[in-house]
Amino acid sequence: MVNPDDDSVTFFDVRHDRNARLGNIVGKEPNSVAVLPDGRQAYLANTVSGTVSVVRRRGNGRSSRAGDDDDDGSDKDLPFRVVKEIKVGTEPYGVALTPNGKKLYGTNALSNSVSVIDTATDTVVETIANVGIEPRGIAITNDGDGDDLDETVYVTQFLALPIPGKVDGEDDAKAGKVTVIASATDTVFGEVTLNPIADAGFKALGDSIQRRS
Repeated sequence: MVNPDDDSVTFFDVRHDRNARLGNIVGKEPNSVAVLPDGRQAYLANTVSGTVSVVRRRGNGRSSRAGDDDDDGSDKDLPFRVVKEIKVGTEPYGVALTPNGKKLYGTNALSNSVSVIDTATDTVVETIANVGIEPRGIAITNDGDGDDLDETVYVTQFLALPIPGKVDGEDDAKAGKVTVIASATDTVFGEVTLNPIADAGFKALGDSIQRRS
């Protein structure tokens, strides 16, 4: 669980309904986490530091007792530890893995880009530009086979964009956008428009949009 305001990521043991808190790993405003299918490794997007932390399960697989974490943020009593920091773009926000865990995609909100990380080497192999304004959310399809190069990556743009011909401030003046990326080529091949609601239902006593001088 990421705790962006506390600069930490908390691990829990949920086996057999234990729901026991194991402890924290320190980050710089972590905003998302993705875990490999086999559970051996996790990736954390650190928004302030501009990195993705690689968190690996310890070799002996041991777990600490709830409450054993140190106040100084040390991960020595955790079953996981940070093994690498991968430099990405400005303000990384969302991360998602392809179904078989071969590639990690991460949105860089203020770089307007997506970093592609090879999980075999934990290195950035591609930076996809022109993915829209302030990309944050990310999701990847899963067609159920062993090939991660036939999936589609969807990236949400945080800011809606003005619609030509509309008056700024009206309910339907802006539309949301979702960028579509092909995992085979790591290129943008489409964009989905999320049409606004013509009337959101909010009525004000005064209306500056309709006001005339």
